[in-house]
Amino acid sequence: MEHSGKPWAEHSPRSYKGAISSRAAMAEGLDRDIELLEIHEVSAWRQQLGAAAAGLFTAGPIGLIASLIAFRKLEGNWLPWALIGVLAAPPLAYGQWRGVEALQRLQAGGDEQATLDLAAAQLISESDRIARSCALAQRQGTSDGPIRNPLDGSDLFCDPSYPATVVITSRSFAPLQQPRSCGGSTLAAGTSAAQWLVSPAGTLVCEAIASSGFWWLEQAAINRQALYRRCTENLRREARTGFSRTAHQLGLRDYCAEERALLARDRIRAQ
Repeated sequence: MEHSGKPWAEHSPRSYKGAISSRAAMAEGLDRDIELLEIHEVSAWRQQLGAAAAGLFTAGPIGLIASLIAFRKLEGNWLPWALIGVLAAPPLAYGQWRGVEALQRLQAGGDEQATLDLAAAQLISESDRIARSCALAQRQGTSDGPIRNPLDGSDLFCDPSYPATVVITSRSFAPLQQPRSCGGSTLAAGTSAAQWLVSPAGTLVCEAIASSGFWWLEQAAINRQALYRRCTENLRREARTGFSRTAHQLGLRDYCAEERALLARDRIRAQ
């Protein structure tokens, strides 16, 4: 009697056992490969962490980033990575150190400048207060006695019994970083001294007299000899009236006040 289908050997218990053993070996090999891959990934992460830590300690935050990028580009080759690090770490560390110093100086400079600007504002306010009191005394025809010029402490007579333009000059201060109001005008940035002219009629004019820009060169170009001659001529005109009327009352430009203002400017410039 003939058998149909597969040979007997294929249906034997031994063939089933062999297949099962082969599949188990394949599964064990796959598990082993996965385990080796995980070990390799952990080792790679540890190496990258070590390279990043070395970069951080030798060249700061930028060194950390540069070290990690170089390590990955070199595919974990330590020797070329170390050679590059020896050459790159010093300039990276020095550059970051200088950058931090520059930021600290910038911050400290800002605080210092704010302090200087506040001191300048106080000096301007002091002179402005004196000038306004003087102008008010001139308009009202009253006087509480002489006041002191902030520049040199000299007497300032702000009453009609001393009928002349009064020159009030501030002490010099650190150049302004921003424009600041002065009476009815505005002192531009860079101004380092200001002056108030109070006329016998009580009008008040404020102007910058020293600046860090080219404006001061224009002021210095004034012909001092011509101004002195005009002041002398004004005094002669006032003498003809027995000094009962000032140059301002005679409709003349007060060149003597301008001369006094220039003397005060010279004093500021000498400081």
